[in-house]
Amino acid sequence: MEIYGYPHDSTTPEAEAAREAKHCPFTDSKCEKRRQYGFGYCSVTYSASWDSQQRTYAVCDHRLDGNPTGSAVRDYFGDTKALLVPEVAVTQTPRLNLDYVAYVNDAESPGGIKAIAIETQAIDLRGGGVGPAFKAWEAGETDKWREYFSREAAEKGRRDTVDYGVNTGNVYKRLGTQVAVKGEYLKQIGVPLYVVMQATILEQLRARISFTPLSHDAPWDITFMGFDYDGTNLNDGRLAMPLVKTVRTTLEDYTRAMASSGNANAMLEDFVAKVKKKAAGQLRQRTDESRLF
Repeated sequence: MEIYGYPHDSTTPEAEAAREAKHCPFTDSKCEKRRQYGFGYCSVTYSASWDSQQRTYAVCDHRLDGNPTGSAVRDYFGDTKALLVPEVAVTQTPRLNLDYVAYVNDAESPGGIKAIAIETQAIDLRGGGVGPAFKAWEAGETDKWREYFSREAAEKGRRDTVDYGVNTGNVYKRLGTQVAVKGEYLKQIGVPLYVVMQATILEQLRARISFTPLSHDAPWDITFMGFDYDGTNLNDGRLAMPLVKTVRTTLEDYTRAMASSGNANAMLEDFVAKVKKKAAGQLRQRTDESRLF
């Protein structure tokens, strides 16, 4: 859906320049995904089994850099200009990393600074990848994308299928725990936590961890900010991802909700589904192999 920060079919000068340079407009640097994995996609479209429509999902953490992260800074500091520091390792044993810390110097605050921590959460792909579709786009043959999947399947001896998915369950299990652990650490030192994520995924998280939202002026420890694609474009051709909702809660209420959310059943369902899926795959493979003799 998005490649190097722009819709895959965008023809704006900015989009063409980003493709030529393999540049990420959200970090204003070279595309990290391209450097690490050879691909430059930021989002994909997918229709989840629990959803009635196809949606666009951000699958690169850097998609939430830029304006979404900046919105968290502005929410807390207002018009005061704060310094944004990425990837801060606050403890080593156990290792605890924060995606960002934003702060301003403040002589009246403990330690001489007023700070917030910001976690950004995109979503992972699961199952098959979308690499062949990216290669088709890169070759200027987007209309032949399906042939690229068939070609890769033949090269790697795999079934000729397109079966990528969006791992919403992983967001719950990974992010849910991270918010509790990091929230506890930050609560002890008096630093608020912001969690920046896609609004669709925030709703999935809240469905599993039903914490109580607070009124605007109530004391809080954690603020979730949900952004989402609204079908419009910015002036340079990028897909807009405006703020949809802001939800605040306390660490105490969040951890209570997490402990009583019935997550054991949810994890059991995931466990059973994955075991059965793997077993079905092994059965198909054995059946295919038996046909060779």
